[in-house]
Amino acid sequence: MEAITKDFQQFLLQLRYSPDSVSHTMQHYCEHLLHLLSVDDERLLCRYFGIFGHAQESLGTMAKERSEVPEACMEHIDSLLHRLAITPEWQLMQQALYNQKE
Repeated sequence: MEAITKDFQQFLLQLRYSPDSVSHTMQHYCEHLLHLLSVDDERLLCRYFGIFGHAQESLGTMAKERSEVPEACMEHIDSLLHRLAITPEWQLMQQALYNQKE
């Protein structure tokens, strides 16, 4: 996984495990970023990370529902993360997050 995708994944993990550390504005932007995906793909990421009111679910459970092996489901999740990580929207969010740290 490339660095830009890892940064996005880390943001989603922070949103999962420490939501109070992510501003309401950034959470709102993230919701809109996820809306760039199909409804099913958006739901898949939300369930995988356990964000935005979705319970975190196992990869095996989600793969079974999608009639896939877990490895194929994980590849799909990775491709979704990459697809969102290279958007201008994420780039702007990432810059705003970086500026908040300074």
